[in-house]
Amino acid sequence: MIKVARRRGQSMIELIVSIAVGAILIIGAVAIIVPMLNISSSVARIQTASALGKELLDNARVLAGSNWHAFTGLSTSSLNRYYIIASTSPFTVATGTESVTVSTTTYTRFFYIDDVYRNPSSPYEPGGSVYDPSTRRITVVYSWPVAASNTMVSYLTRAADEILFDTGWNGGGNQDGPVGATTTNTRFASSSNIDYTGTPGSIVINGY
Repeated sequence: MIKVARRRGQSMIELIVSIAVGAILIIGAVAIIVPMLNISSSVARIQTASALGKELLDNARVLAGSNWHAFTGLSTSSLNRYYIIASTSPFTVATGTESVTVSTTTYTRFFYIDDVYRNPSSPYEPGGSVYDPSTRRITVVYSWPVAASNTMVSYLTRAADEILFDTGWNGGGNQDGPVGATTTNTRFASSSNIDYTGTPGSIVINGY
């Protein structure tokens, strides 16, 4: 009887030790898994926010390429917030901050515009005293709750803006300066060896 009691006592101790070891292992696993899940969730939010910021920047580039004047009338500096309404065609610029909800997280995004000045000695590098009316510096700002704001900086140019091509020059010369924002005519400023009385747009160079 005494030997049986001892074996039962040993079995009870072994069971208690096993439970304690198991509890320690579970607590350790939870301590590792929970931070990993939090990190994974944070990474997903960072990727989503970055994608939303890039989308806004891409939409601004599309709008600048099709309608440069959509940006020339905007007030500059970080105090003036804008976003792109991409649900309409063509895109338009709205004032304020846009909220975008993805899953259960609400992200915010907006952009602001700055003028660009060039250095005459290095015209391709921003920074200087000469104002460039065909370039704007755009800063996209995006964020989500309990996270600091992030930014993307780029430049918009007028290089791909819509242009009117007119070869009907039979109206003659002496047209100084632009005609208007929404009108045109068949005249030009000056010419040399250009036959504008014949086929509109035909050119005679050096008598040929």
